[in-house]
Amino acid sequence: MSQLDAKKNFQEFFPEAYIKKSVKLLKLLSEESRLRIMLYLAKAGPCTVSEIVETLDLVQSTTSHHLSLLRTADLVITTREGKNVYYDINDPTWKEMGLQFFKYLQKGNEIDLLGKFVLKMIGK
Repeated sequence: MSQLDAKKNFQEFFPEAYIKKSVKLLKLLSEESRLRIMLYLAKAGPCTVSEIVETLDLVQSTTSHHLSLLRTADLVITTREGKNVYYDINDPTWKEMGLQFFKYLQKGNEIDLLGKFVLKMIGK
């Protein structure tokens, strides 16, 4: 395969718009508190801000700000039950990714990144 063909295949598999959106999402999740929140929601399910603050030992106003950013990016959704607002991961795929990532991190020194790395194209 020529370099030109390889470049064309790459661009078809990874359209520029997907790359740009991925970079934005990864930057959003690269902040430690937001990643902690997402992993916690993946494991615990729907939680109030108070539950997240208490469990993760975060500041309430900062946590609310992070949740607002995650909500704007459609990574989390809210559900109101009486006076309580519950936050949860928006998409089952994100929840599964969070759980798998959490399990991956629990392996500690046994992690074999390249051996576990699989890229799967999702249908258009």
